[in-house]
Amino acid sequence: MGSTRQLRLSLVPALKTLKLAALDPAWLRQQAARRSDREIGLELGVTQATIRYHRRKHDIPSYTQLTGNMKLHSTGESRRRGTHSKASSESLDVSYFSSIDAPEKAYWIGVLATDGCVSENSRISLSQTASDGELVDAFAAAVGAQMFLRTRKVTHDGFLGDNKTRLSRCVRFTSRQMAKDLALQGIIQRKTRSLRVSPCATSFPAAYFRGCLDGDGTVGKINFKFSSGSETWIDEAQELIRLHTGRTLRKYRQVSTYTGGEVFVLQGVRGDQLVLEWMYSKQGGLIRMERKFLRFSKYWLERESSWWKDRAGARALVEELPAVLASSSSR
Repeated sequence: MGSTRQLRLSLVPALKTLKLAALDPAWLRQQAARRSDREIGLELGVTQATIRYHRRKHDIPSYTQLTGNMKLHSTGESRRRGTHSKASSESLDVSYFSSIDAPEKAYWIGVLATDGCVSENSRISLSQTASDGELVDAFAAAVGAQMFLRTRKVTHDGFLGDNKTRLSRCVRFTSRQMAKDLALQGIIQRKTRSLRVSPCATSFPAAYFRGCLDGDGTVGKINFKFSSGSETWIDEAQELIRLHTGRTLRKYRQVSTYTGGEVFVLQGVRGDQLVLEWMYSKQGGLIRMERKFLRFSKYWLERESSWWKDRAGARALVEELPAVLASSSSR
């Protein structure tokens, strides 16, 4: 009895497959262009998987592959794939990075390369301290992700044992298309140690490196720094900056106070002011983090620092690396 029932159940999918054996591929192609596999299956009385099998058999693209949209099971509504809601589907510009044809886009690639994150499920995120939240807000506005902006408390378990809680401004959203485009620029999951200079830096180098500086760099009174967990990125950045400015920035290693891991630093000093001027020039575009630009203006262009009043002479032009770091700066 049990074997008869099992045989009967096994014949069900076979009968459904036979029902579609004479299915016209031209008709299926026409239907797939405007309806989902599930909708076509409901009309023919078969499962979504059966329609998908025959569609792939005849090399017919799905509705989503053709249009970039998906059909909701509950209502049949068409919505852009990889978005959270109807509102985000309409506002999120998932193709923003499909073509890096402007300095502003190269700038955001630099920011995301140094301080952004792409997870395995194509979730893209960027966060900064609340005081620098303008950077996150500007990025969200550029790609139409304002509805995903949040301010939250974050506690860092520091390597030195000093747990700090601070307010963080962040934006997180999911887009398979944008994650795919970012991967072409080297921004992938777990990129910390494998990051390389993005291809767009060839066309818009000043904008790209200013984005890197705003993302995870510093502008001090007498020096400026890029930092990365990838030594390859530091080496490539050092060479590309030298080609465009004639200045070779100093490289050294240090220990991260957050993770205890190795971090590579590319440092410029007073004699390398030309590099900052190049990054903040018109060819770098108009977007920038205002706080770091003001420090550049005050301490590098106007030189209104008490440091200049108290210390004069040769050291004001070239700030040497600390002895403990100079030994490893050649790496």
